[in-house]
Amino acid sequence: MTTESPAFFSTDVPVRSEAKVVGNHRPGESRICDKTGLPVCLHAQLFVRWNLMTALLFLVVGSVAALLVAFTRWPAVHLLDAVWYYRMVTAHGWNMLIFWIFFLEIAFFYYIGTTLLNCRLASRKAAEIAFYMMAVGASTVDYTIMAGHADVMLTSYIPLRAHWAFYIGVIVFAVGALVAVINFLCTIYIARRDKTYQGSVPLVVFGGLAAAIIAVVTLFHGAVAMLPTFFWSFGMAEVLDPGWYRLTWWALGHSSQQINVCLMVSAWYMIGSLTTGAKPINQAVCRGAFVKRLD
Repeated sequence: MTTESPAFFSTDVPVRSEAKVVGNHRPGESRICDKTGLPVCLHAQLFVRWNLMTALLFLVVGSVAALLVAFTRWPAVHLLDAVWYYRMVTAHGWNMLIFWIFFLEIAFFYYIGTTLLNCRLASRKAAEIAFYMMAVGASTVDYTIMAGHADVMLTSYIPLRAHWAFYIGVIVFAVGALVAVINFLCTIYIARRDKTYQGSVPLVVFGGLAAAIIAVVTLFHGAVAMLPTFFWSFGMAEVLDPGWYRLTWWALGHSSQQINVCLMVSAWYMIGSLTTGAKPINQAVCRGAFVKRLD
């Protein structure tokens, strides 16, 4: 059912409205948040929680690895030998710079795409598939690292060779994250089609949209870098060009940090609006800054 959305959905994050659930939510699939007064899609709520809890789990793994690395670099302690030191450096990099960040970002995508646009999640099934792919892929990578079959650091530069399971884990994770991002983009499309909000998308969602565009390019490059490397690990491909691999890999590495920047700033805007009612001085400048991140 599509009904007219409250006016506060037009530009900024709304704060504590007594409005009833409207938009295109199906019966029994939404509620009103008792803290913010915003409509909550129950399907999105489920996957926000799943992704947040999983993000925290990988954050803990990465943090433990970081502590082990730090105590090893402390000459008075020198906790680990050389093999386990580089193993923990590898685990720290993947868990802190890739896994926990992407799970957190997907949770944020689902929240802003449904709650701030007053819209249902585009596909519960796609969200479920994406989550399991990301969880299985990330767990496979971590298991391969801990088993001693992927002491190749975060960048896994050629000619360093890991077990094939490492590369397939990265590919599965990247494809799962890509499915989640596309689900977010489809949610924005559905909200626009069903007119669940007024005017342009809220600034927070605009920042999320910029991050999603970067994410598509980022994850695509990650898959492109890892797919031929996967065949190379089997000996099914010739030795790859290290220069090509580094260039393609860093299209994943550097671009992923631009996703973080866009969503971090979006979160600041949202928290400021929800807690104090703060608004940006000039929305055009803010949106232009997000567009600039696409360069």
